[in-house]
Amino acid sequence: MIKKHKRSSTTLKIMALLSVSALLLTACSSDTAENAATGDAGGTAASKVYTPLSTAPCDLSEKKITFLSVLKGHPTLRLWQQGFLDQANALGFKSADIVSPDEADWTKAVTLGEGVLATGTDGVVLGFVDPVEKDLIAKFAAKKIPVVVGHVQTKPEEYPGVIAYAAFDPKAWGADAADAIGEKIGGKGTVAVTEGGFNAVEDAVAASFTARMNEKYPDVKVLKPAEEGFDVPKAIAKAVAIALANPDLVGAVGTTGGSPVTWAGASDQIGKPIWAIGPDATRPNLDAVRDGKILGIAAQPGYEEHQMAVDIVANAICGNPPAQYANDLPTPIVFADGLAPYYQVVDAIDARVAKKD
Repeated sequence: MIKKHKRSSTTLKIMALLSVSALLLTACSSDTAENAATGDAGGTAASKVYTPLSTAPCDLSEKKITFLSVLKGHPTLRLWQQGFLDQANALGFKSADIVSPDEADWTKAVTLGEGVLATGTDGVVLGFVDPVEKDLIAKFAAKKIPVVVGHVQTKPEEYPGVIAYAAFDPKAWGADAADAIGEKIGGKGTVAVTEGGFNAVEDAVAASFTARMNEKYPDVKVLKPAEEGFDVPKAIAKAVAIALANPDLVGAVGTTGGSPVTWAGASDQIGKPIWAIGPDATRPNLDAVRDGKILGIAAQPGYEEHQMAVDIVANAICGNPPAQYANDLPTPIVFADGLAPYYQVVDAIDARVAKKD
């Protein structure tokens, strides 16, 4: 039986860590979601960013797999957990356990992981990873238990014992966003760059966006990155201030999951469109695109990353080590004409969460 996890309140303690991935409802159709839940895994209808294994590489009916992270009830982690649970169910694992503290406390996560080590598991998927987990990862490796990291790019030497990661490339979607916005604004005007908080992932998106815009659209002025934070009214106020200080502002890229709402709100307040792109197919973000308040979203593949992580673990358990350590999935830029599959998966995930709770 696949064990269920309960809803808990979110925390702001590591919002910078979550800023590029809040509620990553990525491009899988409702059919895909339902098929995965019933054991018939399918690909991603909208973007085909990843087609999970439809059958197990060997008999996993006596094997256990564990998802270990922090912020158990956070909507971002909940979606990752869903990808993990759906694919573990599809491959026929005996059990798939969500092991995570409700808060952003990696020390507590390690303590829970030590418990998993003591009671036994056959494979581990880490949602995020933190240096405090290094010793724990080494202990799993010493017992020949495969460990795969989801959502963040790592290097083999950073976390000895991790056999692979399944993540996205922040630089790729930053460049793609520049292409889309530059074309929409006709290669002229000023564009803003905002980050939830300055950190390696968001900085990479911002730098890639700026470099591509400067290269491809030299007549566009790209402002230096500004921190919008995670409080919605304050973020909108900051975006409005940027727009008022730059009357020729016509576009923006925001690197945090709240950025689409931030720039849609700013557009409303100043009374003119700002062709913005930001990450994550949440319902408010989809609505902002649908209503023409922003240009599009970058649909980061959080669900699919954790399907892939399960597949890598399953193959390792079955004696098939991963062919490569780095596994980067694409992040499609989605416009108004491509929203339907994303609304379907929002509806499907919401229904599933409501049923579980």
